[in-house]
Amino acid sequence: MYWRLFQGVTLDSRMGYTGRRQFHSLGQAIDWAKSSVGDSWSDKRFYKLVNLDVLLACTASKVPEHLVEELKRRGS
Repeated sequence: MYWRLFQGVTLDSRMGYTGRRQFHSLGQAIDWAKSSVGDSWSDKRFYKLVNLDVLLACTASKVPEHLVEELKRRGS
């Protein structure tokens, strides 16, 4: 469960949201994003791809490079 490695997640314009919200974990960020409150903060005109590189840029914790490479392989 690699999602536990993502700590200090920021949801902002890079992820398709207006304003800026910070969460302790990726799980908390996902729960908020799926809620009606998260939906109300979403930029309805946002159509960019949010990939692993964007997620890493929005995460305070340092994910080990070998795991980043493994996640990229799985995603392709």
